[in-house]
Amino acid sequence: MFDFLIGVAGVTLRVGARWDDPVQDDRIKAAYRRGLIDYIEVNYPIPFGSQPHALDIPVLAHTSSNPTCSAEGINLNIARRIKEAADETDSPWIGEHLSWLGTAPTGSLGYQINPLFTEEFAAVTAMNIRRLRDYYARPVALELGPIYIHSTEYESEMHFLAAIANDVDAKVILDVTHWQIGNRNLERPTDYGLSAIDPERIVELHIAGMRLGSDKRFWHDAHDLLPNEEVVSMVVKLVEELPALEALTFEHNPTAPEDDFFKFLEEMDKHVGSYRAPVAA
Repeated sequence: MFDFLIGVAGVTLRVGARWDDPVQDDRIKAAYRRGLIDYIEVNYPIPFGSQPHALDIPVLAHTSSNPTCSAEGINLNIARRIKEAADETDSPWIGEHLSWLGTAPTGSLGYQINPLFTEEFAAVTAMNIRRLRDYYARPVALELGPIYIHSTEYESEMHFLAAIANDVDAKVILDVTHWQIGNRNLERPTDYGLSAIDPERIVELHIAGMRLGSDKRFWHDAHDLLPNEEVVSMVVKLVEELPALEALTFEHNPTAPEDDFFKFLEEMDKHVGSYRAPVAA
């Protein structure tokens, strides 16, 4: 069970790591034994036959396979698998990406396919999220992918996210790396867009590496790299200031060096360890 401590002022944070593949099991178990993580965030659907819940570590359910912004609607086969996993692990919320286009038996066109930030897309997205939330029978937390072009009818993608979250009463996952990728790609200040989101809605942060593309112009997500110092500093500041924050998830590729995985978790524990909640009895 994913047992958050609610109402303990200043001591509500849990630190976790993303789980994508059974090849990560050994490092995940070691990090949990060493007290470096409190949970794993599992990105459903998962490889056939894998059982991350059998690691006996709390699970936070997440997916990047639902086209939440698509007029085609949600693939119920995908939603069913996510719901079953969240029910089995008692996940406090389910993370969903604001994505567009396509649906297939195993999911398609991941979170990098951003919607058009228009009123029409907002209406479709709100309808899909409400349906998902009702079907899941638990809260949904919304996340943006990396951004490469300017918004259309909304001031920015962050304003679009805020509007959807407010409309459907959803939680928010702030992927700090995605946020900073967007600000770099669109040449905006590092703190741009944060004020658009109700801080009480932000319950989780994501942190990962980023890479400058071969064109030397656009930045991209890079889970094989460690987060840079600027992103780490922003995360530490957000941990200190966000009033409803409960989770901080480190995203690191299964094939990336194991030493880097532990090195970064140890570094983050030095920065935010005092904010971590004690394990419930």
